[in-house]
Amino acid sequence: MSKDENEVERFYQAVADLLGVPSNYQYNPHTLGGTYRTRWNNRGAGNGRFEGYGLIRYFGPNDIHVMLRKPLVINQRFSDPEAVLDLLRTTPRS
Repeated sequence: MSKDENEVERFYQAVADLLGVPSNYQYNPHTLGGTYRTRWNNRGAGNGRFEGYGLIRYFGPNDIHVMLRKPLVINQRFSDPEAVLDLLRTTPRS
């Protein structure tokens, strides 16, 4: 697991902690068992799904897409992971 991958995992764990849900992060390298994925291989649904809240997808350190239904409806792109965490910290819970 690379340094960047550890940062992504820490980000998703911090989001899960702030939302109060378990993190379901899975490390998915582009190879599985030595074979490359193709469009015919099975693939997982991906990271960033938070049950009952919505999606927060980390595409890169300068591109995070937040699509939440709860605690507020938010559909916005962020260029800083800390801005996403600050938003979640300051958002009132219902």
